Amino acid sequence: MSEVTKIILIRHGQTEWNLIGRWQGFADIPLNETGQAQAEALQTRLAAWQIDAFVSSDLKRANETAVIAAKPHNLTVKTDPIWRERDVGDFSGLNRQQVKEKFPEIWGKAINGILEPPNGEQYQDLQKRALNALRSVIDSNAGSIVAVVTHGQLIHVLLAQIMGIEQGKYGRFSMRGNTGISIIENLKDNPIVTRLNDTAHLDY
Repeated sequence: MSEVTKIILIRHGQTEWNLIGRWQGFADIPLNETGQAQAEALQTRLAAWQIDAFVSSDLKRANETAVIAAKPHNLTVKTDPIWRERDVGDFSGLNRQQVKEKFPEIWGKAINGILEPPNGEQYQDLQKRALNALRSVIDSNAGSIVAVVTHGQLIHVLLAQIMGIEQGKYGRFSMRGNTGISIIENLKDNPIVTRLNDTAHLDY
């Protein structure tokens, strides 16, 4: 068994709410036709990769993506709610302009792109959950290669912490592009990012 644990982080495929720019959070929106095609392209991309386990958020858009991607590996996808997207509370279902109009004070107080949605998950809590999610997978799969299908904000927050980006500064890199692949390699409890939002399989 390798000393290195490799985590392949994958954003889910596109949903209709992605397409029209609505905040999703815990809303359980399935893949649209484009999202399914993206997941199939991801499946082709990963088919020859060594992957020992698949994990996904329990939300449909992530789990559907994971099930499609896992088929060539004959692996069952384990779902875990710790990998869910951020709970965006009262922002759920709204687009950017609607959030600005409905919550002008919150929008105006945003610092470095970080918003705190009413009745939602606080940014610092999301940071902690993301690290706990990573730790749970590493502890359970030491020396293995695990593909985790999850969500854009959670991936962003997790990678920012690993890369040492100052807390409270959001948006220093992009997670745009559904089914983007990022990779974390962990050796002796020292995680490093070795790939960031790779969407080459969508170049068709």
